Amino acid sequence: MKRFYCFFGIFIFGFYFSQIKVNKRKDVEIFIMDSVISMKRYLEANKAYQYKIVNNTNDNYIIDPQGFRGKTYVYECNELYSHPEKMIPSGYYSRDLEDCKEDIILLKKKSFLIVELDILNLSFYYNLKPNINYQLDIQSKHNEYTATLLGCADYIKDLKKQGYKVFEDQIKVKIPLKP
Repeated sequence: MKRFYCFFGIFIFGFYFSQIKVNKRKDVEIFIMDSVISMKRYLEANKAYQYKIVNNTNDNYIIDPQGFRGKTYVYECNELYSHPEKMIPSGYYSRDLEDCKEDIILLKKKSFLIVELDILNLSFYYNLKPNINYQLDIQSKHNEYTATLLGCADYIKDLKKQGYKVFEDQIKVKIPLKP
């Protein structure tokens, strides 16, 4: 029985410390569920990164998973990686009401969700070499303006009338990057 408790404790300890907090706020916290980002996995659309959002407040929040705007820098051995391989094509689209209802995350008070968010904002593909230390420096923000860039202004306005607040915060974190 001691082995079970020891194994269970190690599992919980490992799971808890493999998560990295990415946002500034303390009352609503966002954790990336992986401790390292992989360039290869990031480029594969079907293997998006998951985040755990914990709401410790008595407020309900509106979060647009594509409403995080900012820059992500890649560092190689603590120096800015200045020669990316090629650009990653990206575009924006406008959403109608059905898309908004499907996309927008509604975070209830005193709850948590595990969701996919577009926080990384990588613009380039980097040819990473094994055995070299790489880091992502993610600087982003989410507010009412960024949440409505792709549409959904009317839907968000209706949700605000129901008592929801638009989530406002900054993302500023450094995360290890591997090839």
